[in-house]
Amino acid sequence: LLTPLRLVRDEALVPPERFRFADLLRNLLRRLGSLHHFHGPGPLEADYRALAEASEAVAWEEASLRWQDWTRYSTRQRAAMRMGGLVGRVELEGRALAPFWPWLQAGELVHAGKATSMGLGRYSLEALG
Repeated sequence: LLTPLRLVRDEALVPPERFRFADLLRNLLRRLGSLHHFHGPGPLEADYRALAEASEAVAWEEASLRWQDWTRYSTRQRAAMRMGGLVGRVELEGRALAPFWPWLQAGELVHAGKATSMGLGRYSLEALG
């Protein structure tokens, strides 16, 4: 996770100790589906429910995450806004990712989470040999 990733679950930001693969995947499915619907040819044909349910069984092999605060000034609100999120590394076993790989790769391009238009939620995938 290269720039702060802001994900919400149960109406609260997800901290490092509660971050799950399912949080990331559900957000990516929602974001990519919306982008395809509004900026592509229409609704994206995918079994969102099955993918989301399958993502619940995927666990991090290893995670080294921390919360990074980031502040920006909002001219409209005339106030400093705290925009922190998760940064760091997570590792997953490759076979567990097979059905999710296209979604994860697309997410590298469009980012994930809240405030993606400001560059937040950027991540990169790396295959470990």
